[in-house]
Amino acid sequence: MLSLSQRDLDAAMEETGRIGAGTVRGALAPEARHGLVAALESAAFQRAPERVGDVSQDFDLLVMKPRLGPAAQALSPLLALAEEYAALLRARPMSLDEPWLADFVPTDIHVQRYGRGSAGISPHRDGRRFIKLISVFSLGSPAEFRLFRDRRGSPLRRYQLDCGDMLLLRAPGFTERPSAGPLHSVSGPAGEVRYSITLRMKRPTAPAIAS
Repeated sequence: MLSLSQRDLDAAMEETGRIGAGTVRGALAPEARHGLVAALESAAFQRAPERVGDVSQDFDLLVMKPRLGPAAQALSPLLALAEEYAALLRARPMSLDEPWLADFVPTDIHVQRYGRGSAGISPHRDGRRFIKLISVFSLGSPAEFRLFRDRRGSPLRRYQLDCGDMLLLRAPGFTERPSAGPLHSVSGPAGEVRYSITLRMKRPTAPAIAS
């Protein structure tokens, strides 16, 4: 499903460590894009809340928990993507600075569907319950991703996400640093529908201590 060279992945990881985000163009093979879109076109999305705190959002949402059991057959391409990507990350030649990736596994798959005219999602940070690395695969119409220095809206970087592109975001634990992820926003699609497939790893829950 993936069309990722080690060189491109290394460059995106380096940029993610330096500024908080990085991209790989055409990370999804063309045939994988078609298969994923076909699976998502018939999926049962739910409308996301219009506001979460100070953040406004305009999309439909599908949430999957890969480790809690098999998904519907129609959504199996999503699980295949998560498994292949996690295996690719774990198989990277690890330097002494990257032991934190050795046990990486996506525990949550979130898919956002942005319809025509969507306002996207306003500046926000991903929840601290997700750690190490957040990986987003973009399908369908292009959209603009913006990275900000602060909540006053000072821009740091802009990316256009085209169909098949991958975006990486730093999360707490990236290179074993505790810092939160970057402040960012995503526009609505430039054309019709855009799907955003996000793979996240949830922070492990500490085991209860018997008394």
